[in-house]
Amino acid sequence: MLVQADSAPTLKAAQLKLQAAKIMLLQARYQEILSLLDTIPLNSLPSTLGFNISIAKAKSAIGLNDGKSALQHLAGLTEDDGFSFAQLSAKYNSLAAAYGLTNQLDKEVKALINASQFNNDPQQLIELNENIWLLFKLLDLPQLTQLNQQASNNYALRGWLDLMIQFKQTPNSEKIVANQWYQRWASHSAAKYQPQELTGYLSKEPVINTSYNYAHVMVALPASGKYAKGAKAILKGIKLAATSPANSNLQISYINSSVYNSATAILQQAQLLNADAIIGPLDRSIVAQFAQMPALPLPVLALNTTVIGNSNLYQFGLSNDDEIRDAATRAFKDGRRKMLALVPESDQGILAASTFTNHFNSLGGQVISSTYYDTDKGNVTQSIAKMLGLNQRTIRGLQKRMKTAYLKRAIRRMTRKDADGIFLFANKSDAYQIGPSILYFYADNLPLYATSKIHSGKTNPTKDIDLNGMMFGDLPWVLNPTAYKKRMAARSSKTQTRFGRLYAFGIDALNVAPNLYNLSRQPDAKFSGETGKLAVSADNTVEKTLDWAKFVNGSLKLLPAQ
Repeated sequence: MLVQADSAPTLKAAQLKLQAAKIMLLQARYQEILSLLDTIPLNSLPSTLGFNISIAKAKSAIGLNDGKSALQHLAGLTEDDGFSFAQLSAKYNSLAAAYGLTNQLDKEVKALINASQFNNDPQQLIELNENIWLLFKLLDLPQLTQLNQQASNNYALRGWLDLMIQFKQTPNSEKIVANQWYQRWASHSAAKYQPQELTGYLSKEPVINTSYNYAHVMVALPASGKYAKGAKAILKGIKLAATSPANSNLQISYINSSVYNSATAILQQAQLLNADAIIGPLDRSIVAQFAQMPALPLPVLALNTTVIGNSNLYQFGLSNDDEIRDAATRAFKDGRRKMLALVPESDQGILAASTFTNHFNSLGGQVISSTYYDTDKGNVTQSIAKMLGLNQRTIRGLQKRMKTAYLKRAIRRMTRKDADGIFLFANKSDAYQIGPSILYFYADNLPLYATSKIHSGKTNPTKDIDLNGMMFGDLPWVLNPTAYKKRMAARSSKTQTRFGRLYAFGIDALNVAPNLYNLSRQPDAKFSGETGKLAVSADNTVEKTLDWAKFVNGSLKLLPAQ
């Protein structure tokens, strides 16, 4: 082969020498490879061949433990365009090895993350992520923070940094940190191909609940601090529910969780009072303490949620996430399989898109794209055009030439055909802008699922006509009120506000508490409450199925239950 190379033209000679070098790499003849390949003038070669020769030289230098020379051989490979996944994987793996030899751990881990982007082999990805995990553990918090401040960070690196910075900032809370991260980054490579230690943190102990009497319940809510205002409304709901004939024999004790401000203190007080069960706390950090206890001697209905469960700990909350997951479930049961997501360009919007995507995909559907809008930048129409796969300039040209009836058909022919519904996360103000833009592109034939953020609780048919076609889930308290709401209206002027939902939350907390054990043992059983049809999941989360309504001619029309 080398004899042929001596008499061959430049290009053929370079190809033959590279073939020989690959064989010599397997034989660990690194110095000979460098001597051989140094005779090749790279500038006169096609870029792909020059790329492969540089990689072979870098691998040889790495074999000689010469990281500095390896980096010099790789220095010219600045572009990724035009090269195969295999070539780019080799490039970034070689860079990682060279940085490791020169003790540049931050650059080594970035190179390995880049290498993982060009690898589709599951086993190799697990091994890569294992190495990335171990390297990140060697970096301290200031190094991680500095890495996180770099504007060029890609999705893969941002996901890793989000996880590892949280681990460093909150030691001894690894299970909570890992599970919170997984909720946000379920599509990340590290979530799909998990390092062994991360898998351990994400594994969940089986929940084993015990039956209980329900004659005496202790309510633990704060009278001061940031949760006090909400707690006051929840307490009003609990006290209203206590007047129900069904609760007439129930003994209720109340403690101030601003004073008893830890899981241990609340539990001790419940035992001193001989309570059968606890309702509360509201503070998420204290809920997390209950979740991490080795065993709970009595049932606790926490009025907030954390990402890990515990036997006898039931978690009940009012959150955007509940509504987003319910929207995904509703869309899937309606027969939607390919959804578009339209969310604000903000942390909350990104989380909403992730929550909807994860849940909808878990049901068997697919979110095929997420599009972000910013009303402050005035880019709503542009974002919707992008979501629908439309060119605004083309649309404007059609508007000048065509009558409305023909225009509608023409635009719908150009609209992407791979979607059968839209998920919208928007407040009412933004929805008023989005509705007309959807109609402008004649996309009102795509069913649109939203959350209760588009509905304040009060209707205005003149303005709400811009919301026509939008469907959303909300509490029965809002859409289909019972006698409880009428009784609360006599006590408070806030029942129609979003704050008034906390009254419904308190009512349900007291009424569902005696049923938690039975609900946890019967997955299909539901309790009809003010906040929805309630069920208890396998991890002891109280899940809500909401009532649904649709804007029709500016007014709300209740939709049938599924």
